[in-house]
Amino acid sequence: MPRFSDRTIEEIKNKIRLSELVGEYVKLERRGGNLWARCPFHANGMERTPSFKVDDQKGLYYCFGCHESGTIFTFVEKMEHLDFTSAVEYLAEKAGVQIRESSAQDIRRKDESSILYDLYDRLSKTFRYLLLEDERGKNALSYLKRRGLSDQMIDTFLLGFAPAESNFLYDFLKKKGFSDDILRKSGLFSQNRYPYPLFRNRLIFPVRNYRGQVIAFSGRDLSGSDSAPKYINSPDTLIYSKKMNLFGLYESLDELKKKDSTALICEGNFDVISLHQAGLRTAMASLGTAFTEDQARLISRYTDTVDLMFDSDDAGQNSTDKVIGILNSMSFKIRIHHLKSYKDASESLEKLGPEGLIREYSPYQSAYEYLVEKNLKRYNIRTPRGKSDFLKSLSAFLSSTRSEIEQETYIQDLALRLGVGVENVKVDLKALENPYGRRRYEENVEEENRGDWHLNTAAISPDLYAMLILANNMSLFRMYRQRISFGDLKDSDAQRLYTVLENALRDDVESKELFLSLISDDRLRNYVSTSYELEEFSKGSLDVLDEIVDRIELRGLEEKRSALNSQIKLLSSEIDPSDMMALLEKKRDYDKEISLLKNRLYSSEEK
Repeated sequence: MPRFSDRTIEEIKNKIRLSELVGEYVKLERRGGNLWARCPFHANGMERTPSFKVDDQKGLYYCFGCHESGTIFTFVEKMEHLDFTSAVEYLAEKAGVQIRESSAQDIRRKDESSILYDLYDRLSKTFRYLLLEDERGKNALSYLKRRGLSDQMIDTFLLGFAPAESNFLYDFLKKKGFSDDILRKSGLFSQNRYPYPLFRNRLIFPVRNYRGQVIAFSGRDLSGSDSAPKYINSPDTLIYSKKMNLFGLYESLDELKKKDSTALICEGNFDVISLHQAGLRTAMASLGTAFTEDQARLISRYTDTVDLMFDSDDAGQNSTDKVIGILNSMSFKIRIHHLKSYKDASESLEKLGPEGLIREYSPYQSAYEYLVEKNLKRYNIRTPRGKSDFLKSLSAFLSSTRSEIEQETYIQDLALRLGVGVENVKVDLKALENPYGRRRYEENVEEENRGDWHLNTAAISPDLYAMLILANNMSLFRMYRQRISFGDLKDSDAQRLYTVLENALRDDVESKELFLSLISDDRLRNYVSTSYELEEFSKGSLDVLDEIVDRIELRGLEEKRSALNSQIKLLSSEIDPSDMMALLEKKRDYDKEISLLKNRLYSSEEK
């Protein structure tokens, strides 16, 4: 992602008022000296009383209902379903601001990225021509027809054909003026046998990003050779990351952007296209990798509901379980679909046609019903051990369910099924390992009690409070990082924010907008943007910061002294006297530092 200069961000902010931008999407009204609107981010904008406050002076918005907050950039990200880079480009064009990159390296990478976009666009069109117009693509086109794919789907997904000649790809791209340096970075050739092409005699499925740019290829072998891999996917490049893209996402966007849309995740390229042909036009799939949290976050821009339909074999069902874990921990509504007659959607389309595939697809279960049914077949719950194993098989799903009401309902149902008390189920669940976590990355038990999005300053840890002060006063971080390190912090949110502050210091980030763009976790980013509105985190809070840092230092020193005391006690009868003297001297140093810190803290309290 290109890093924009702070000057570019400031120019955009100076030319576009937040209220003008928000006013293009919702009606603003002035009340008590402030501008208010019905929040566009919750309740479908149908709340009776406007709760969405717009502050032009600070350049910040905040919803008192759903606690969303941010700047013109985060507003555009959410309303237009863009990432930060695209939001800046969108607003820069709107404001007539020329984008300035922050370094020569960024400019070079952007230039190379632009060349790769052009390369993939040209090559995609050439592969398409070879499939539809060239004699070499005749067999590939016949294969698609045998699989039941319509001309419309072939056009929609830009399908193509890579010829069998091993020199075709290299010669074609060299004639178009692409350098060997770019071709080596393109992901189209073997790194060990350059310029041998990865895609030969293959049906080509272009992969597009959400803006419609071709960024990669997936190739299905047509040689029939047992030694050739059935599918080959582009490796990661400057413009493509497997874990952050989905085949079929772009083709699904028109449907996904509609109200109450649902994303349909399936297993392969042909399944995606078959489902689109049957009218299920939000189907998408991973490319050569398991489904990832990054892909889930990408989908969450458009919908909070996901349908899953993986192959009916064991591998497909195992994939279903893993994806449920990821989606459930992110509070998606999940529905599971099964194909009873055939292994996958493409086979069902071939045998039954679009109508038959729809009939097969239509029935569904909730994620909970699916897991219960699956594991009731595996375990005999008439036995004590069977009851225990059955409960264990559902523990990951239950612990990743963030709604207390949902979780309690599931627990009551399980207690009834197993013929045991609700408290017995809760005790066993608490004892079981939690592979997903109620909240990803969560390590602190105290964080369980915090509101999901609302920044309750009275409830957050001192560690996070300190990091929020520094996020509001980034110029001070260079000094305070000499006193506390990442390892001194206990709160996982504080640790993540410390890392972001380190990255901002390294990259000379000064603007709050750029700083927010460095935070990948939506909840933490919302905490920081909300803190920008609160006076308690401004420069007047530096006395508070000094006290918190003193307490963090004191906590760390006391932990080190405690560990040293245990070491002295353990080794007292075995260690050499001179080594023992060194340990005792170290303990005296800790005692002295702790005493100084306590005196400073107590004297400040008396004041």
